[in-house]
Amino acid sequence: MPIQPDPDAHPFWRFSLDRYGRSGVPPVCLEIQDETGSDVNLLLFGLWLGSEGWCITGAGAARCAEAVAAWHAEIVRPLRAVRRRLKGWQVCPDAPRETLRAGIQKWEIEAERLEQDMLFALYEGLLVAEPALVEADPDRAAAMAGNLDSFAALAPKGKGAAEPRDKLVALCL
Repeated sequence: MPIQPDPDAHPFWRFSLDRYGRSGVPPVCLEIQDETGSDVNLLLFGLWLGSEGWCITGAGAARCAEAVAAWHAEIVRPLRAVRRRLKGWQVCPDAPRETLRAGIQKWEIEAERLEQDMLFALYEGLLVAEPALVEADPDRAAAMAGNLDSFAALAPKGKGAAEPRDKLVALCL
């Protein structure tokens, strides 16, 4: 479902819509999510920070992950689970089921946008209150890869493979 970017949205959300809309990006994000248990919004956040020339430290990544963990677990994941469960379920007629599924997907995307709003607000606070948690790095590809590693290391299954990470960085530069 393509989402129309809001010109007034913060730069992280605009970045996410642009990059996730690129061919090849969604399957690589989902591959990393499946391999590590990572939150795709945190992966996109790491990519966006890196694209802006920022490296997030391990402590900064942990702070961000903790800030959105409950929201992601209690709101985003359940909406996703219901949407996925409805796909192809033959308990009711196709048309009404797909209408319901599309509505749930709309709310799932809105929940993800709100999660990104939380991350963007946290980023602004880190730059002001705790600048040591975010460091400048002019090598944007290296910053993006390092940020992905920082967030993947916090995921339930630990670090992800370098191959999908590097592919994702190349697709998002």
